[in-house]
Amino acid sequence: MSRLPLLAIGLLVAAILLAGCTDDNGTVPELPPSDVVLPGQTMQVTGLVTGDGIAGGTIDTITFSVALVPGSKPINMDNITIVYADTIKTETLIPVEGYRGNPPQGCWGILRVNNEIGSPNDRLEDTEEFVIQINPRAYLPANRLATIVVRPPHGTPLTFRRTAPSTIRATGNVLSVM
Repeated sequence: MSRLPLLAIGLLVAAILLAGCTDDNGTVPELPPSDVVLPGQTMQVTGLVTGDGIAGGTIDTITFSVALVPGSKPINMDNITIVYADTIKTETLIPVEGYRGNPPQGCWGILRVNNEIGSPNDRLEDTEEFVIQINPRAYLPANRLATIVVRPPHGTPLTFRRTAPSTIRATGNVLSVM
């Protein structure tokens, strides 16, 4: 029995498989968003995550906004924990005194509250949006991935990942979604 028909069939199958692997029509499949709300999660990121630092150098402060996931109960922001991690270091940040204000290194602070309900307090409620700034001890260089975890007193922690831009400006660097 000749092996020629088996060889021909094998080459035909290989050609079909390779043709499917090398077809480049220029489309890239769309990835699902990375900020998917997980079961039990009470907070979500709203808007852009931005960073300020040294032009041409590194990002030292990162600013982001959080709001309640629809249907969640209010959260006392005095009881949250924020953790910052990049490929070099992981650190738990401490709140600034009084929870509001620009944070020094190793800290986090509430810069302002958008759509504040009632008198100023530290409770995240209904349509409120807390603008938080973190100032980790580790600086974030260009193209590096950072993970930020906001751990409320109850529910699933809010975890989001962003990548620093390839060129760092002094202000307004938008960290891209992973």
